[in-house]
Amino acid sequence: MSTLLQDVRFAVRMLLRSPGFTTLIVVVLAIGIGANSAIFSLVDAALLRPLPFTQPERLVMLWEHPPGYAHNRVSPLNFLDWSEQNDVFASITAVSGGSRTFATPNGAEKIPGQSVSSALFDVLGVRPIAGRTFTTADATEKAKVVVLSERFWVSHFGRDPKLVGNTIHLDGQPFTVIGIVPAQFQILYESDLWTPWLPKRSPEQRRMHYLQVVARLKPGVTVPQVEASMAVIARNIGRISPDTNKDWGVTVEPLHQALIGQDLRVTALVLWGVVGFVLLMACANITNLLLAKGAARTREIAVRASLGGSQARIVRLLLTESALVAILGGAAGIGLAAMVLEVAPSFLPPDLVPVSMRLDLDSRVAGFAVALTLATGLLFGLAPAWHASRIPLGEVLRAGGRTATGGGVKFRTALAAGEIAVAVLLATGAALLLRTLASLNHVDPGYRAANVLTMNVSLPLSRYPTPDDALVFYQAMENNIRALPGVRNVGLGTTLPLDGWDIGQGFHIVGREVGGESNEPSANYQMVNADYFSSLRIPLIEGRTFTPHDTRSSPPVCIVNEELARRYLKGANPVGAMLQVQAMAPEGPKPVIRTIVGVVHQVKIEGLGEKENNLEIYVPITQNAWYWSAVAVRVAGDPMAFAPSVRAAIGRADKDLAVTRIRTMDEVAAQSIAQPRFRAQLLGTFAAVALILASVGVFGVLAFSVSQRTREFGIRMALGARSEDVLRLVVGSGLRITVAGLAIGLVAAAALTRLLRSLLYGVKPLDPIAFAAAVALLIAVALVACAAPAIRAARVDPVVALRVE
Repeated sequence: MSTLLQDVRFAVRMLLRSPGFTTLIVVVLAIGIGANSAIFSLVDAALLRPLPFTQPERLVMLWEHPPGYAHNRVSPLNFLDWSEQNDVFASITAVSGGSRTFATPNGAEKIPGQSVSSALFDVLGVRPIAGRTFTTADATEKAKVVVLSERFWVSHFGRDPKLVGNTIHLDGQPFTVIGIVPAQFQILYESDLWTPWLPKRSPEQRRMHYLQVVARLKPGVTVPQVEASMAVIARNIGRISPDTNKDWGVTVEPLHQALIGQDLRVTALVLWGVVGFVLLMACANITNLLLAKGAARTREIAVRASLGGSQARIVRLLLTESALVAILGGAAGIGLAAMVLEVAPSFLPPDLVPVSMRLDLDSRVAGFAVALTLATGLLFGLAPAWHASRIPLGEVLRAGGRTATGGGVKFRTALAAGEIAVAVLLATGAALLLRTLASLNHVDPGYRAANVLTMNVSLPLSRYPTPDDALVFYQAMENNIRALPGVRNVGLGTTLPLDGWDIGQGFHIVGREVGGESNEPSANYQMVNADYFSSLRIPLIEGRTFTPHDTRSSPPVCIVNEELARRYLKGANPVGAMLQVQAMAPEGPKPVIRTIVGVVHQVKIEGLGEKENNLEIYVPITQNAWYWSAVAVRVAGDPMAFAPSVRAAIGRADKDLAVTRIRTMDEVAAQSIAQPRFRAQLLGTFAAVALILASVGVFGVLAFSVSQRTREFGIRMALGARSEDVLRLVVGSGLRITVAGLAIGLVAAAALTRLLRSLLYGVKPLDPIAFAAAVALLIAVALVACAAPAIRAARVDPVVALRVE
């Protein structure tokens, strides 16, 4: 122990003797360890850590499986049949949207919520911190009860202990607060309140597909057993209701796998690999720095060895120095990781991380950081320590300290080549993602976004009991907004382009056999006003758009998009064709035969990265109004400048409605590619760091080589070599390192960039432009790194060099 303390004291003195050198290494390590620890938090949450529920390994998610689509949301009647007929679940629950409007002194506020079956909290093993959760007796129209999140309880009621048992008003109706659940509890999407889902058994409920279903397996039951049991139930439902469920199955998936999508898993692994490579490059550079410093300490090491210091003792002494530097860097890195994780939620793109997943610097991440710190200290310290302990004593002592042996050149050259290889790999990956982002930015979304302000409104059923009541509101709101100065068009639609499907409805062309409803294709069902297409500048291809004459008393009509016309009306005139589609109604969808009056340009529905064209059917809001709508207002000027006046116009139609998601259409488009942009920017940043580290590595090797070969260059120039010859010699050495690294890096990139396939759009993993750009960039960086050492070598004065020797 005393020997170790001596080594530590000596190591501290040596580090303090070179504060700049020590600080540089600590900063590099802090960035590398901090980045790795922060990304490990994402990897741990996405791939390793169990979900924050009781016995999460027994939780599964269930979907309907119609022909050709494995992840359809579940109809209420199907869910009830699953609940009653299964023998594999300890409990099963359903979740649907259930946001509510809450009146505050500052106006109406939309509170995110869920409507859930009574078993939700039991299925997930969530216990209230106050009051109780739901029972089957709460699933009635008269119950009017609500469970709140701790977060909402604190922010809106100051943690009032008397709130449980009292009444609050949601959507203008009284609800009794029966319980409070922990703030960290979230499932599927963000929620602050939960109300009971009220099951209905009308036949139309078989046609509505909006539930997400989670179940807890009985002890000892496996997923294959569940699949077999649910297949039997699905066949039974298919026999009972062949029109809606013939040939439909059930998809069963572990809840962890269902919540953590493939894109997140790939993103987490790619980022972890990237920051791991960057840390390795940092270690390689630190190794080179320590080797160079070790060359200046050869006399000190030789004296220690001559006085009886063993090789093991010298290695231990030098490793102690490396360990101290690593510990300092690790401590700073953990602090950096904590800061990154603190601000990460505000920088991460929406929907990348599931709401049930938390990014924390917990004991698992801290343990990883400590282990990484120790491994890093050993990694960059072992080679310099081993090399320094093997110096030739006689040669060094005879030289009297005037020279420093330059051994380890091959090892340092190999390190620099390895850094070049890693830099090629990362630069190629970044180039692929940047090419993907460029491709997405050039996609035709099908509309024109300039000068369009958007927002969302939803109507409570308690105050708008029928679609006709909703239509009266929409028409009043539209008239109020249209009367504002500077407003050009006012569009209303169930959803906006790029915002994804909201209502999917089966359809078929009248006069063509489809084999029943269960085999009907499905389209995005949009209820829009007559000005929707003008507001978004969606071009009309054939026929006409809607007019004020398309009312509930006129013949039902619709407009379809290009893909539906191409796929199902190919060879026929789509205008005038008839299709049957389910119309939305409070009691459930009802089939309506509509005449196609127009075909509009294809619009991207699920984002700019949509790889297959979706089908879309538009119907007039005057013939089928519903309880929520997006508003798209085309204005003359800056759209956000109109937001206050548009909100006020909506308030004049109903002052108690909450207006949400106020954005421009440009922001909608930007949000649709937020995840590809995040990946490209992050990988591009680390690739830039890798390029800097690679250039520093090449520069370090060449600078050290030049310092060791000063006498050689002096002799060459004394014998007639020109400065240009020495310049070429040094640059040639640097380019040989670069070419070796490029060769290794290109092979690695060709193999590993295939892992990015699912993240790419409009570009292939072996894209020649991306590879060529990476190679050109690395060669340019290498030439810059070679320049200074080469110029220094070319300026060697042979007289001075030979006199020194």
